[in-house]
Amino acid sequence: MKRYAKLAKGVTLSLVLGMLPTLAACSDNNNSNQEASNTSATATNNQAANNGTAATNEKPAADIWNQKFDPPITITTAVVDDGASRGNAFKPGESMEDNVHTRWMKENMGIDIKFDFIVTKPEDYDTKIRLLLSSNGKLPDVFSAPGDSVQNLISADRVMPLDEAIEKYAHPEYKKILEKYNYALGGVKRDGKLYGLPSFFMGDEGTVMWVRKDWLDTLGLQPPKTIAELENVLKQFTENDPDGNGKADTFGLAVPLKEGPWTWMGQTDAIVGAFTKQMINTYDVTSYWNLGDDGKLSYGAINPDAKKYLTTMRDWMSKGYMDKEAGIKDPMKASEMAASGKAGVMFGPFWMGDWPLSDVTKLNPKADFEPFELPAGADGTVGRAEKSITGGFTMFNKDFKDIEAWFAYFNKIFAKNLEQEGDPYFDPRFKDGYHEGYDYVNMDGKIIKGNYKDEGVPEDKWPLKDGSRMDMRFMIASIIGGTTTIPFSNDAPIKKFLADPNAEPLTTREFDVKQMAKKQIVAAGVRMNQGIEEGKNYFTGPMTATMKSKGELLKKLATESYLKIIYGEKPLEFFDEFAKQWLDNGGEKITEEVNEWYADSIK
Repeated sequence: MKRYAKLAKGVTLSLVLGMLPTLAACSDNNNSNQEASNTSATATNNQAANNGTAATNEKPAADIWNQKFDPPITITTAVVDDGASRGNAFKPGESMEDNVHTRWMKENMGIDIKFDFIVTKPEDYDTKIRLLLSSNGKLPDVFSAPGDSVQNLISADRVMPLDEAIEKYAHPEYKKILEKYNYALGGVKRDGKLYGLPSFFMGDEGTVMWVRKDWLDTLGLQPPKTIAELENVLKQFTENDPDGNGKADTFGLAVPLKEGPWTWMGQTDAIVGAFTKQMINTYDVTSYWNLGDDGKLSYGAINPDAKKYLTTMRDWMSKGYMDKEAGIKDPMKASEMAASGKAGVMFGPFWMGDWPLSDVTKLNPKADFEPFELPAGADGTVGRAEKSITGGFTMFNKDFKDIEAWFAYFNKIFAKNLEQEGDPYFDPRFKDGYHEGYDYVNMDGKIIKGNYKDEGVPEDKWPLKDGSRMDMRFMIASIIGGTTTIPFSNDAPIKKFLADPNAEPLTTREFDVKQMAKKQIVAAGVRMNQGIEEGKNYFTGPMTATMKSKGELLKKLATESYLKIIYGEKPLEFFDEFAKQWLDNGGEKITEEVNEWYADSIK
């Protein structure tokens, strides 16, 4: 899917939505309507509103999708909007502040959205929130809290614990998701209470192995299923001229080692996972913290099992199977080696088949990167790391009085994403899409969600003049940011289209998946079908005091030590010296702090 291709160049698609500062619901002390809403506003259904009577809070389950607040509730917000990166988010004349959806919310739900501030840069947004916190200014009622401000807001008693509201108002399926991913919510927990709602990532970017299938065929090789077989493939790709140009100008593995074993593309967690369940990240002291049999957390990069990974990488580097400049290359630079036809293997997410690996066909139309399952170690061990499942948190002003209204809207959008038959929270007005003429067109009873020209939709009916699809995320996000993303909700549609590529999409989620490039769908299926239990980072709390003071030093120590061993500048035995240095220079104290946090988080 092109959206994945474009966004992956900087951040993942999930991150873009997840980090949208949640539109804040902020009451105005001088607003008489808001004051009334705090004392007497009652959620009503449309029938009650039309009759001029108020429904009770105990609404029939079958009618809960139809909540409307009377008198109306004003919910103000803050957001980052540079006017460019949001793409096809609005029609001409519309904006974050005034669009078809904000008008719909006001008319149909009695929720009027206003903006406290709109800034063009994330750092300006962060500054605004920090200044409001330090000056005891009026915080937005609902907002995305940046960085260290999360803990400062909790410590200052400026934000609301949400457990009671979640239990009372949240969609039942959302409660299940919070329970399932409870381990990832440590950053907004304090004394057993939850102070923020997560913006989940889709979670489907687990590593697969991309291999030049045309090179395998040229050399008479089979796709590698073990590390030993992978080593032979790397050897053949390096030594036997797979591109047939008569030059020794190819090598096996494209890998970025500048940031260590773990990064967002080109990562080597699959090689780590062939030797150990201890996931490794040298470039971030907050991960990976692995859970041991003793119930304690330990930092993976100093675990003795890392020597197995380093032994293999050192051997491959010495034999020329990897790019000699890998140690100074980031993921983008490493991918250029594969996209330019120099390297035949690269690890990474499913979307790489569309970008950047498809660029290799510009040089050779017959070039073919295909996705394969991860190779197993000698004892059958296979593994990969779990990417972070959350991308920020939505927090609520302690004085916010209208959280029922927030959940009424949240549940409606969550139910739309869930698309579960018989869901009492599902708004039937959204059955075809959000707004006709925006995310869909009704042409003679046929609902069309894209490819308008090919589908024969008259140009005057296209949502946008160029015939492209509208990106509804920004206007829908309004007061909820990325909180309605449902992890792994692409999996079922992917299975459907793998089984029958010509199947008709019946839901919005299925339509979105159907737009993906075929190779992306196949690669996503490879990830799912291998059935790997991904290695989790069990530390999800705020940075500890020693992490803040020593983290950069330890990151540099770990990453450089790994590179020295891989490049042969230091013997493998140097690992033990490095591990001791890591502990002596703050790592031991960090380990104590991490385990204190973990013990408290599981109470």
